[in-house]
Amino acid sequence: MNLNLLKVKKISSIESAREIFKGHFDIPDHVKSSVENIIKDVRENSEEAVIRYTNVFDKVSFKNWEDTMLSQVEINKGYENIKSDSPELVKAIKKCYGNIKLFHEQQLAHEAKTWYIEPETGRRLGQISSPIERVCIYIPGGRYVYPSSVLMAVVPAQVAGVKEIVVCSPPLKDGTLNDLLLYLFNFLNIKEVYKVGGAQAIAIMAYGGKKVKKVSKIVGPGNIYVTAAKKTVFGTVGIDSLAGPSEIVIIADETSNPSFIAADLLSQAEHDPDAKSILLTDNIDIANETILKIYEEIEFLKSEYGNRVNIDIILQSLSKNCRIIYNESIDLIIKISNEIAPEHLEIATAHPEETLGKIKNGGSIFLGNFTPVAVGDYIGGANHVIPTGGTSVFSSPLGVYDFFKKSAVTSYSFDALKRERKFIEDMSDFENLLAHKNSVKIRFRS
Repeated sequence: MNLNLLKVKKISSIESAREIFKGHFDIPDHVKSSVENIIKDVRENSEEAVIRYTNVFDKVSFKNWEDTMLSQVEINKGYENIKSDSPELVKAIKKCYGNIKLFHEQQLAHEAKTWYIEPETGRRLGQISSPIERVCIYIPGGRYVYPSSVLMAVVPAQVAGVKEIVVCSPPLKDGTLNDLLLYLFNFLNIKEVYKVGGAQAIAIMAYGGKKVKKVSKIVGPGNIYVTAAKKTVFGTVGIDSLAGPSEIVIIADETSNPSFIAADLLSQAEHDPDAKSILLTDNIDIANETILKIYEEIEFLKSEYGNRVNIDIILQSLSKNCRIIYNESIDLIIKISNEIAPEHLEIATAHPEETLGKIKNGGSIFLGNFTPVAVGDYIGGANHVIPTGGTSVFSSPLGVYDFFKKSAVTSYSFDALKRERKFIEDMSDFENLLAHKNSVKIRFRS
């Protein structure tokens, strides 16, 4: 192994940190062009175009739209297969579901609901809150199936009260879906599932077709083409976020455990060659020891799991995007973390709650030596669909609030309007919107 793979870098200012961490997730022009062509084709040819792209990209032989629709028989068969073959996984899924549901039920309890006020006689103001009626959950295909991501997307929608939850997921080469997905659809009582993926799935959900009713919002992770498609259709439908490569920042001091830090950095690196793993510490010994532990943990992973662990991806990620950053000032370390605004933030300091009080930006935050990001990925309950690429400065993890819409309500009596008519007329007069002015004046003609 190349023992020069990682080095400690001392940063002396926020400006130098910006230089290192600058750059956000961008969609390449050739991807944008391809996606725009697919969306245009689907808008013009609806389901026929989706079937054509699905057959080409996913190497299946669907003849008609009915072939893309998952039947209840298929769902039940997959459910029984997993139930009998993987009882321990079933137990884990049920535990994850319970924790995720509990968290989002509490989130709902603290969410603003319908309310009214009457500041003065005849003048009533308020807000009504109602769930979005029809939502698409996109579930990626490919090498891995992530049951946790299905739970994280579906559960908050169900807790919010969404009536129609549609799922799109690309098929396997034999035209089926993984049994684990089928188990989850049965467990979560999802009835409308289409075996289509990619930009074509996003397009048919956003615009509808001859047989498919459009949705109002699309959520869930996907590859670069799915992300580009979500960005393109935004405005026609709502979306959750544009997910870039995953990332972790760990803030550590002299009390931290370098073995834990190394293991957590590696757990992020195995996601993707573009995943970012960053240690920020005010202790040079912790920085150097963590690098040694990273090498040791890589050897452990190889011996413990063999070919099951993708060391090539881990090494690519470490080489491109792992940073071990040191400065003797913990306050500067925290400011750098706030500047990065990471997707995942672990606080492994002597007093993590105290450090948390200084944190301004972070998608999902994990406190103490015994709360690795893996807790949040699976069992903790908080959502793991989190803003990436520094976007936690303005956005939040997926939650029940993503499945609600608000409507403002205003009610004026004759007397209330009479009290305020002059203000409206003066404002509309200034803006030269005279029909606005007249719409008030007409109500006072004899």
